[in-house]
Amino acid sequence: MDESATGIYGYSTSTPGIDGNIKFDPESFIVNEIPVNIPEDRNGKYTILKIRLKNWDTNKFLMYLAEQLHISNKRITYAGTKDKIGITTQYFCINMPDNREINGIHINDAEIISQFRTAKMLKLGDLLGNEFVISIDTKDDNTVKINDTFSQIIEDKGFPNFYGYQRFGSIRTNTHKIGKLLAQNKYEEAVKLYIYDPEFDKEDYRKILEETGDAVKALKEFPEYLTFERSLLGYIIREKTYKNAFSVFPRNLSMLFIHAYQSYIFNKILSKRIELTGNMYNVLEGDVLFPVDKYFNPDRNQLLHATHYNIEKLNKLSCENKVRTALPLIGYDTELSSGLEGEIENEILKEEGVEKKDFDLTSDRRMGSSGDYRIMSVLPVDFKITGKNIIKFSLGKGIYATSLLREFLKKSLN
Repeated sequence: MDESATGIYGYSTSTPGIDGNIKFDPESFIVNEIPVNIPEDRNGKYTILKIRLKNWDTNKFLMYLAEQLHISNKRITYAGTKDKIGITTQYFCINMPDNREINGIHINDAEIISQFRTAKMLKLGDLLGNEFVISIDTKDDNTVKINDTFSQIIEDKGFPNFYGYQRFGSIRTNTHKIGKLLAQNKYEEAVKLYIYDPEFDKEDYRKILEETGDAVKALKEFPEYLTFERSLLGYIIREKTYKNAFSVFPRNLSMLFIHAYQSYIFNKILSKRIELTGNMYNVLEGDVLFPVDKYFNPDRNQLLHATHYNIEKLNKLSCENKVRTALPLIGYDTELSSGLEGEIENEILKEEGVEKKDFDLTSDRRMGSSGDYRIMSVLPVDFKITGKNIIKFSLGKGIYATSLLREFLKKSLN
């Protein structure tokens, strides 16, 4: 896939790329969560499970775990979501109806490493970051190339904090396109693109609605396992409208479309910023910034504004990796930047043909977004080469390892 389809253009480093691939088998992509402090309490209400998973999507594993424990999946929370391909160590929080120890879990490719009680419920985002151990599939020893690229990343004070391709759909990379159609009030087009995208779909049953407009006929042909597509078709048949059709989805799934479109716009803004300025650490007048911790997690309680009076100090703090410029995830309540950064943001919105207010989605407010910010560059923590073409590093929460790895390989990693 051409990365421009996800708003990404170019690289921040100029070193030669490695002729190789990642994720060629689970053992090549290992992820270990770095949780926030979870205090143990023998009398606590919750059980924390530290579980090692192989090739498990987080949400699917949660469903299997709930079934084994004979509880509702709403009684299980987790700190972070992970891709299916890889070996991941994750923390799950179980709200059991009693205090018993959890034993007898038998789920393929899942191992409980440890468990303990706590009074604190673990929530999504309760992470400092993730540790990665990545093997690059290539015959040559690329130690020199890896070191050269890493040295340039250090010199540049980071790599671009792009949203990786996973944000836009791991199989059909069109989630953001559907989000754009929803923001533009093009509900029929959005539903039809979800059901049939000619760029990715070849199955005849997917084409029926687009070619005939007959939702009843399409529903008869759709396989039973495609539950989301079938629920959309059922809604169209019942309500005789496409408007608000995505309300049949769980809220977390229905919001993915707008979030993916915001991520696409963010990638375009960041690509343009790098193109125009040549680096990611110089603070410009009109920028907004956050203080960051060791893992480059932003302190969202301290939004800073760069002005003529403080820009020299902010640039010094940026070079010391204590603050980072943040770019908007544009929503209906977003405060756009001023100066050059503000010009970039307005230019991208104009290119896209959308305005801030479009992200309100008044027909279904569950799917709207008021907006947010994301820092534009980050550094890996504790970066090491641990073997031939094997690298180990940690990243803050929400930072994509693939956005770092693409700088070493100089190619799309989808």
